[in-house]
Amino acid sequence: MVTWGAVQTQSRSVAGWAAAALGFSLPISTSLDGILLVVTVVAWTISGAFRELPTIVRKNRFALLLPVAFVLIAFGMVHGLAPFSERVRSLWKYDDLLLPLVFIPLFLDSHVRQRGLWAFSVGMGLTLVISLGLAAGWIPHNAWFQGDQANATVFKGKITHGIFMAFAAFLFAEIAMRSSVPWQRYGLSLLALGAAVDVLMFVQGRTGHLVLCALILVWSVRRFGVRGLAGGLAVVAALVLMSYTLSPVFQGRVAKAITEVERSQVEPVAPESSSVGLRLEWYQNTIKLIAAHPLAGVGTGSFPRAYAEMVTDPAAVKPAHPHNQYLLTGAELGMLGLLALLAMFGTLWWRFMQVGGNLYAEVGQGAVVLMVIGCAFNSFFLDHAEGLFFAWVVSAAFASEGLGAGKEIC
Repeated sequence: MVTWGAVQTQSRSVAGWAAAALGFSLPISTSLDGILLVVTVVAWTISGAFRELPTIVRKNRFALLLPVAFVLIAFGMVHGLAPFSERVRSLWKYDDLLLPLVFIPLFLDSHVRQRGLWAFSVGMGLTLVISLGLAAGWIPHNAWFQGDQANATVFKGKITHGIFMAFAAFLFAEIAMRSSVPWQRYGLSLLALGAAVDVLMFVQGRTGHLVLCALILVWSVRRFGVRGLAGGLAVVAALVLMSYTLSPVFQGRVAKAITEVERSQVEPVAPESSSVGLRLEWYQNTIKLIAAHPLAGVGTGSFPRAYAEMVTDPAAVKPAHPHNQYLLTGAELGMLGLLALLAMFGTLWWRFMQVGGNLYAEVGQGAVVLMVIGCAFNSFFLDHAEGLFFAWVVSAAFASEGLGAGKEIC
């Protein structure tokens, strides 16, 4: 006879496998992400794992950082220009901030964390091989791939591909340093180098370039202390110089950015083809919007309407968001909301810094770096892959040694 206890035990196992499998699907398939999330949440609910949350929070109150951010954004719905239905839709774009409540109880199992880490590594390894094949012309472009030989993205757009590949280089290097098996260390080091080359030389996403450079510096300092900073800077300089010398893709993106910045200084309205010019225009106008509503902002979900009311030039592009999470938060929630966002990032960084030697905490630090930089050029918490990735990695870190779990360490 099947008992309810057996059903709950099996459901927890299913939820754990589904949460770990998200590591593979994150860089590859949004549809698969959705399926795995539904399976995870339903199985988590049946398993009764939510009953562990009070104990988890008592041990580590920082586990509530992301859910509390969601609550603050929800408070921003009490006012605004947009109809209430639009405010609700906007709020729900931040639903990934609630996922640590689901993931952390599951990631307390060290086997689930390890499966997730390896699943992400396999997914990024597959993406790297295909990307390098596209860049070399060995793999022809087809409908499955986003890019081509001139921009070797695979399953995601250039921004997401670039930041995920930069993070993969960081992850491969971290795991390589911990491996005692020579062939594993050399193989992972080669993957880390290949991922770094892919980001800089074959993919057009400039955000990925910046994230990679920052992660190289973070890794160098974590591994070798302050003296590692000089080595990290030397590596970054060498990679950038090599990429600019050898890669037409990198040269083209640098030249395009300089040209668009120069044009933005003389054009009253940036054309849609100018990604840098549009961003600079949106940033300037959003700062004016924040100055007009500094305390409470315009309200969650009301940025598009408030921006359109302020910028009346019919030739100007009216964005749904300013492609900058800090400015979007400041515009919708006011300066207090912006300070709360900065405090969340700072607290996560500080908390992960406290746990030396923990792979998951160091990986969590890398995810914070990725988001801090990425949010300066994109509204990452509104983007599915980036928001889910951040919640997933931070949850694994908080569930690990020294941050809520037992004595196991990867």
